[in-house]
Amino acid sequence: MSAIIQTATAVGYFRVSTPDQAGERHVSLDVQKERFEGFCKTHGLLAVQTFTDVAPGRRDDRVQYQAMLSYVGEHGVNNVVVLFLDRFGRNPREILRRYWDLQERGITVQSISEDLREELLLLVRAGMAGAESRRTSERVSAAMRRIAEGRKSRGQTPLRVPEGVGWPQGQD
Repeated sequence: MSAIIQTATAVGYFRVSTPDQAGERHVSLDVQKERFEGFCKTHGLLAVQTFTDVAPGRRDDRVQYQAMLSYVGEHGVNNVVVLFLDRFGRNPREILRRYWDLQERGITVQSISEDLREELLLLVRAGMAGAESRRTSERVSAAMRRIAEGRKSRGQTPLRVPEGVGWPQGQD
């Protein structure tokens, strides 16, 4: 009689919002991959596949994100591993919906750098991911306004706003 030994499997999901971020050490795709491989080794997980998106996390239609969701269901993968929960996404509703959906199917979403086992912490982390997305949007909008107003050109010819025309309200 032979015993069947089942190994826990994992996929890694890596994401940066823009190609420029891919080179930053704190969120680089290389760092995310290295940390995933180390996490799998430390926790006895068999790394079977990785998925990488260069796309904003607020978008739920990211190509590799959707491919990863299909893959884990079709191949009986036990774990989805991300560096931080905000790599999984920036839309709190999507994060929670997917997290709980995967959990119901016996798939664990694990963050290398955060504890997601307590539901309250999960809710807080999902909310923080959404808040960071809003803060980033506010910083970008403010920078664009400064450029449009000619106060900061960053080496580019500033966009001239005709006199009497202001920045549209509520468009941030």
